[in-house]
Amino acid sequence: MPDERAGIAQRLAVYLDPGSDEPLFRQIVDRIWLEVVTGTLETGERLPTVRQLAIDLSVHPNAVQRAYKELELLGVLVTRPGGTFVALTSPDTSAIERRAQLDRLCTDMLAQGRAFGFTIDDIIDALAESRAARREGGTREAE
Repeated sequence: MPDERAGIAQRLAVYLDPGSDEPLFRQIVDRIWLEVVTGTLETGERLPTVRQLAIDLSVHPNAVQRAYKELELLGVLVTRPGGTFVALTSPDTSAIERRAQLDRLCTDMLAQGRAFGFTIDDIIDALAESRAARREGGTREAE
């Protein structure tokens, strides 16, 4: 399914910031991890090869290789004959790792919001409104 793998690269490319203090491999790790835990990437789904993803993202293959290797160590990905696949069925990280991931997600969200001209207060208000709407709709996702 080359189209699906191309979609992964397109989604990742939107969030990569070569000018960031955060290394590209770390940005790739964080985005793939987020896609896995949110279900955008499903267990068993095949990812692009290191070479192909590096080409698609216009990054050095070492950045992708390092990201894939770290995600393998975390149990998120598995590489076997036929490619690299999503292995994680549910996040299995310690409270400290989960908090660090949340901090990175918040930092990312704030940076993206600022890029669109939103203040921190705007973002907090939007989150509160979203949470209230979800509660009214009866979803537990807001909890």
